[in-house]
Amino acid sequence: MSKEKYPIKATSYIINLLGDELIGSDSLAIFELVKNAYDADATLVTISFNDLDSPNRNIVIEDNGIGMTSSVIQKVWLTIGTDYKKKQAKISKKFHRISLGNKGVGRLAVHRLADEIFLESQSEGDLFGSSLHINWKELIQSEEYIEDLSVEVEDGISKEFPDKHGTRITLTSLKTKRWTKAILKELARKIVSIKNPFCDLDSFEIKLISNEQEKQHWLDEVQSPVWILNNSLYNFAFKIEPSTQNEFASFHWKYLFNPINFPGNSGIITESKESSDDTRLILRADVFDEQVDQNGERGRHILQNKDLIGIGPISGVFHVFNQNGRILDLTFGAGKRSAIKDFIKDNCGVKIFRDNIRVYNYGEPSDDWLDLELAKIQKIGDHFSKKVTIGAIFLSLEQSEDALKEKTNREGFTDNEAYRLLKSIVQETFAVFERTAISNRDAIEAFIKNTSVVRRVGFSTTIQELEAELTKRGLQQELSPLLKKVEKDYNDMRDVMLNSGMSGLNLSLIFHEIEREIRNLNQSLSLDEIDSSGLKHRVKSLLLLIENFAPIVKQNKKLKLKASQLIERAKQIHETRFKYHEIIFSSPVLTGDDDDFNIVGPGNLLLSALSNIIDNSIYWVKINSELRKDPQYRKAIYVGTDINSFDGPAIMIADTGTGFQMDPEDMILPFRTMRPEGMGLGLYYVNLVMETIGGKLLFPDRNDYNIPSVYDGAFVVLVFPKIENNDRK
Repeated sequence: MSKEKYPIKATSYIINLLGDELIGSDSLAIFELVKNAYDADATLVTISFNDLDSPNRNIVIEDNGIGMTSSVIQKVWLTIGTDYKKKQAKISKKFHRISLGNKGVGRLAVHRLADEIFLESQSEGDLFGSSLHINWKELIQSEEYIEDLSVEVEDGISKEFPDKHGTRITLTSLKTKRWTKAILKELARKIVSIKNPFCDLDSFEIKLISNEQEKQHWLDEVQSPVWILNNSLYNFAFKIEPSTQNEFASFHWKYLFNPINFPGNSGIITESKESSDDTRLILRADVFDEQVDQNGERGRHILQNKDLIGIGPISGVFHVFNQNGRILDLTFGAGKRSAIKDFIKDNCGVKIFRDNIRVYNYGEPSDDWLDLELAKIQKIGDHFSKKVTIGAIFLSLEQSEDALKEKTNREGFTDNEAYRLLKSIVQETFAVFERTAISNRDAIEAFIKNTSVVRRVGFSTTIQELEAELTKRGLQQELSPLLKKVEKDYNDMRDVMLNSGMSGLNLSLIFHEIEREIRNLNQSLSLDEIDSSGLKHRVKSLLLLIENFAPIVKQNKKLKLKASQLIERAKQIHETRFKYHEIIFSSPVLTGDDDDFNIVGPGNLLLSALSNIIDNSIYWVKINSELRKDPQYRKAIYVGTDINSFDGPAIMIADTGTGFQMDPEDMILPFRTMRPEGMGLGLYYVNLVMETIGGKLLFPDRNDYNIPSVYDGAFVVLVFPKIENNDRK
């Protein structure tokens, strides 16, 4: 059997594929040329749009970089796919820039814009330059295979470079024949956004000019007005970087609410907040690509220094606007609504910059890489829309280029583990921004509607206030029956919502726990040697888990039960979680050390309420355990009783977690949460449950009550209405 080797060939048509079809847009084609100028240590790139309304239309891209010798043009510029920049010019000599272009196909991008190119370049220190002319159509048709194509390089340039060095590329036979205002402004806008508009990169400037006055006016309209960004209503800046103190990444942020020009009696005032020195970023546990442990769970939630390897430090800014006409008039002055709205529409989205040069396609109108619109639709609550958000993420090219790989077509990073982690980090950072701004958003909403900010949810108090106002105005007899019907209909609707809502919340917890137990069973069955006794134990644990959870999803009527019975049942529900997470559960009433008392109410809802609070405690105790890394630290939850300190007998829940990070009046509002995966409905429902029985949900100072000092985290009190002849132990 004979063997022969045959060469792999590429037809000349591959130039079409790599240029016209690989690069997705005209702006990306120019972007490739601008990146080449950046890599060449240029301080100025001038892009000229000339005679666009005539057959002689052309675009000239000129820079004052180091230029190219005839040899470099021949061996590098005319070589497709060269790794020259990787080997020779990783760091530029003058400004020490890390090379942005390293795939060797960017120079073909001009084929996207024009059929003809005239390149002139003069290397720094040379007396003369070199030039070449390419007609792409004629070149491709001249030979069948790409290796047979050739281009003449001539000595000499037609026009001297101002700095005696640089590169000039003139594009003629433009593929766009009719340059409307919309087309030119859109192209110009994307070119301007190549350079980071959020900081001053004084060593690199992009200038857009036209030899036609009307076109120049269009180009001038595109220049990014920084003053609009500075006057946005909500502003957030952050930086995430490895800590030098411990293993956790440091998370520093600063928030500014900026209601300029609002009337002094509006109640809308400037507010700023910032993180503490030990702030950490908490992510969903499934973000970290770690092996599931023997108990079926991933172990950590907090971003660590090691997670930033391959990504490097991450910083960014978010500017969010409110497009209500009244707000825009107050902020920017009357008569500017249309211009401001157009600016927001043209620039909305969150862009990514590496070394202050943009990574496409992030932040384009069709791109929503952070899923901001999806979150607004799917996660009901107070979320900022992409349509009113202008933001940027800043990365270090040197520290991120190995893990965050740009696609060859320049439309984002490859979807790998590093990119998915980056996305999760930025999404949660944006969520921190949203949570921080929530009270100011409430104030703006009330201002627009000319109402007051409602900080409580309770309906019964509102009814009482309305009845008092009716009495004051002599309308009680006329309207009171109608008001009573409204109250009854509301209570009926509330009861239905509570039963279905609390059941839904608890079902998510149930499914998580059952899935974990089933994973445990699968792991046990996959072992070479089956432990039958261990297997039976896991099956019993699963059955017990289902049995314990059953009561909280069943509807039942009001019943009379002891506080100790309610606490014991809640303890049973979470027993397996206490064991797995090594959490100490302490309840003096179960040992007879605290007073017991009777409770009357819907047993399933009361159990759901207490179970939800305990679930929150488990989560934040785990987080605190990750943070402290202290062998002396004890993960613990305390559930006690107090029949003397409140308006009625109370169940008190305390833990050794991180404590509350929100104001009490905010915590009982819907969709308010600090948990990355949380819905923000738990305490809202708990508050409604307590309201239905005439009780209260309180967040008092734990130091005022008889709680062991070790429980220095969250402290929650459920106060129940007094019952005559309430039995005590």
